[in-house]
This record gives sequence, C-alpha cells and structure tokens, in this order.
Amino acid sequence: MARTRLSQRQINTRALFSVQQILLSRGFEIKKTDTVEKLLVTETNAEDDIWITLFKIYNNTKLRTELKNYLYKKIESHSDEIIKLLKHPKFKNEYNRFDKTFEWYAGELMINKFAAFSASYGVLVKDIMRNTTGTESGDFDSLVVLRDTNLAYFECKAGTFDKDLIMKCYERMLSLNCQFSILFCVEKINEKKLIWDTSTIKIPVVNCHQLNKIKIKGKQNLTIYDLHNCYFIDMSGNVENKLRTALRINAAKINQLHFGIGLDNETFNTLGYDIQTIDFQGY
Repeated sequence: MARTRLSQRQINTRALFSVQQILLSRGFEIKKTDTVEKLLVTETNAEDDIWITLFKIYNNTKLRTELKNYLYKKIESHSDEIIKLLKHPKFKNEYNRFDKTFEWYAGELMINKFAAFSASYGVLVKDIMRNTTGTESGDFDSLVVLRDTNLAYFECKAGTFDKDLIMKCYERMLSLNCQFSILFCVEKINEKKLIWDTSTIKIPVVNCHQLNKIKIKGKQNLTIYDLHNCYFIDMSGNVENKLRTALRINAAKINQLHFGIGLDNETFNTLGYDIQTIDFQGY
C-alpha cells in the first residue's frame, strides 16, 4: 500500500525539492497554495492514519465511486474505509471538496508510486496570463516536481471536460515550461467527443495538430491519449499503468531528440573536440 503518512526524511525532501523552490529557480513566484483546509479532511497532522485511508479511497474505483455517491447523492456506503473517513472528526461533508481532494490525490499518487519529489495543489502563480483570453491563468490544480526536477502539470476534473478546459490545460503547461501535462479525469473519456474537441482548437508553439491513442503492447484497456505532450488519462481500469505509459512515452520522446538530432561537426569543434565522420549512410 502506498504511504501518505510522512516520515521526517520525506518531509525534508518535499521541502528541499518543493514546487515553490523549483518555480523560484525558473523565475516564477507563487502567490498562494491551497492547504488541507480545502480538502475533505482538514487534519493538519501528517502522521494521522486518515491520510492513508483517504488515498486508498481515491485510488480504488469502487471506494471512490461510493464516496462520490455519498457526497453528491447521500447514498450510504458500508465499506470500512468510507465509514472510517466519515467518522473522522476533521472530515468535512461538503461535495465541492471532492474535486479539490482529487487534486491532492494526483500529486500524492505521483509521489508514492512514481518517485516524484513533491506536489502542490491549488497553486496561483504571479504574473501568468492566458494568451487566448488575456486573463490571469488562475489556479494550477496540481503541480508535481518529478525525480529529474522537471515539472508536470495535472488538470484534474471530477466530471466531463470540453475544448476550453483542454486549451487551458495546454496553456498552463506552456506558461510554466512544464515537461508535460495530464488532463486527469474521474469519468471515462468519450473518444469521439475528445477527437471533436481537440480538432476545434489551435495548438500553440507546434502549429499543428496530432492526437494519438496509445497503449503498451499487450496491455488492453489501458489506453491514454496524447496531444503534443498533453496526455488525457481517465480513472477507469488501472490508472497507475496508464500513468506509467505516459511517463515511458515522455522519456522516449526526450531520448528521441538526442538520437535524431545530435551535434554537427562544427559544433563538436567549437566545444573543443576533434571529430571525423568515417561513415555516413542515408536511408
């Protein structure tokens, strides 16, 4: 089981490689970051077992659905984890906190399962504007510091999404120079609607449009979608394997740049190397 109860070493690592510190090193300043006061649980003690329980609920399709049904429709649940959550003195029975807690979960999932250093949710960054609207960018749902200290951005959606949200996700990724973004949604992605929505927007920087449907060979029902480093991932099936696919594809793209471009002879000489091409074949 993933641990979300923090040791002192983990706390120190999260502070050293915090989202705030990484953004500062890139010239960005955080205006505010949301705290546990916005979540379903407002327990400030990171050692409390309730954080493990809350992560387990969000990481399980059945439990997550039961929690959402309780919050939105008042349908009772008999699962031990849900009962434990509801009885906790710092639990807030407010359905609008479900989305914000989903933002928290996205960061914790990356930390606990994929060795990310840290994450912050509800992040407002100073002097960031949206090019398409000329307005402030607004809150970044979840920013994650990856193990190589690059940033990843998660746009988290408990319901459906449209072309405006896709564009917002893409622009936010570009504005902070994130390595990639993930539009992370609870509900299953409607592929036909996704194709239509993405076809109606203009992708900045690359000035083209290519939506790919990807899965690891031999892995059924683990499909993700890629729109120029903006990945679309829903919570159906094994979400960890879907995220794993996105991370593998992202790493492959980076390496492919090195394989395909390289350095020309003049650049090698400028850097202080003697180089002689002894064989070259074009295919």
